[in-house]
This record gives sequence, C-alpha cells and structure tokens, in this order.
Amino acid sequence: MNTERILLIDDEPSLQLTVGDQLRMEGYEVMGATTGDEALQILRQRPPDLIILDISMPGMSGLTLLKKLSDPDGKPRYPILVFTARANMEPFFSTMGVEGFLSKTSDPSLLISEVKRILQKTKKTLSPSTHAEPGKKKSIIILEDNPLLSKRMETSFIAAGYNAVAILDSRFLAETITSRAPSIILIKAILSGTTGSTIAAALIDFPDAKGIPIILFDGTGVYQQGNKFINVDRFVPSSNPADLLKTIAGMIG
Repeated sequence: MNTERILLIDDEPSLQLTVGDQLRMEGYEVMGATTGDEALQILRQRPPDLIILDISMPGMSGLTLLKKLSDPDGKPRYPILVFTARANMEPFFSTMGVEGFLSKTSDPSLLISEVKRILQKTKKTLSPSTHAEPGKKKSIIILEDNPLLSKRMETSFIAAGYNAVAILDSRFLAETITSRAPSIILIKAILSGTTGSTIAAALIDFPDAKGIPIILFDGTGVYQQGNKFINVDRFVPSSNPADLLKTIAGMIG
C-alpha cells in the first residue's frame, strides 16, 4: 500500500475525478486543486510527495504556479509531473527542472508508470545512508507552519531513516496522529495564531496521543532551556534538523 501524497492540479472536474480515482486505486493519497491559488493554500497545509500539474488553467496559469513553486535558481521545490494537452511543450519543460512531462492524450497506464518512476526516484534520492531494520522505521510527525522549513525537516528526517510526515496547520494534527501512530511528535513553539505549548497541552486530552513523546522546538530565541511546558518531554532551542535529529535519536533511537 502506498502512503505517498499527490497533489493533482487541474481545472477540469472530469479529469480530477478520473485521474484522482485512478491514483487512489493504486493506493495514493490524492489532494485536488482546480486553481493555482487553491493549490498554494493546500501546499501551506500539507506538502505533497508529488505534484501533477496542468498548464492551461484560468487565472493563475500552471507555468506561473511552477515559477512560484521554484527556488530563485529555477529548481522546483517539489517533484513535479507536468500533465497537459499541449504535447508540443515537452522540449520547453525539459529545461524547467520538472521530473516528468506527459500528454493528456497518452495511455492512462503511462500516467501511473510515470508517477511510480518519479516517486521511486525521489525515494532513492532521500534514502538513508544507514540501513534501517525492515519494518522497524520509527514514525515522526512535524508541525511547522513555514512551508520551506517544513519540507526541509521532513526530507532530513526521511534521509536519516525515519518515516516522517510534516504538516503546516495544527487543525490536521489530531487526524495525522490517529492515522500515523507516531513514535514522537515535534511541534514548533511559535505558530501563526497560537503556540506550540498550547497545542501540546491540549493533546493531554486526546486519547491517540497518550504516551507519545513531544518535542517543542524554537529557533527564534524567544524561549530558552529551562522553560517549563505542560505535556512537553523535551525543549530544543533550535529549528535546525541536525539538532532535532540528535534529540530524537536520544529519545527514541
């Protein structure tokens, strides 16, 4: 069973339905967006493992969205598969750093093959240097509302051999805990509209979170070692993934 998340960005409802169902049948978690603005909102909440991107959309075009999702050097921050009816644009996108290009007129089975190829490629890129015992990967949930830092942490923890998932919105924390049954939870100390310590305290009354260690982290310097927090097992005065990994290793191995 696949656990990867795919964001399907296309303004055609029929394609959202058919392609979305096709991907779900393969076991992927599919999130749909029909506009560039909707896609950006989803990305702020739940970073995907792969984006399938249409180019011809009303309002913000797929090309404009691609540029918004790329670093200053032009490299996309997420694996992206361009999926468009404009088959003649493949040479252009081969220079844009995307992981793949596929025409909508292609055989549907090619889409699944291409999705599997890209996800397998990114898995190899992020594979840990040390061999984790099969079936024994420990799960980590990260609550970090900065999309770039969130993805960086998730990538670093996966590379270290953990089964990590990052979320950007605290509203998704409870359901993620229930579905993932994590070994440890990391919560950013200062979040938009709330604090990590408030969220940690609220988890006392959440049955699925009982017994799960919680790390509160802060890279701003507002909080210091020695501060006491309810339902927090360890405070780390840093948001550097390397510092957090040291603490995690000391707590859960």
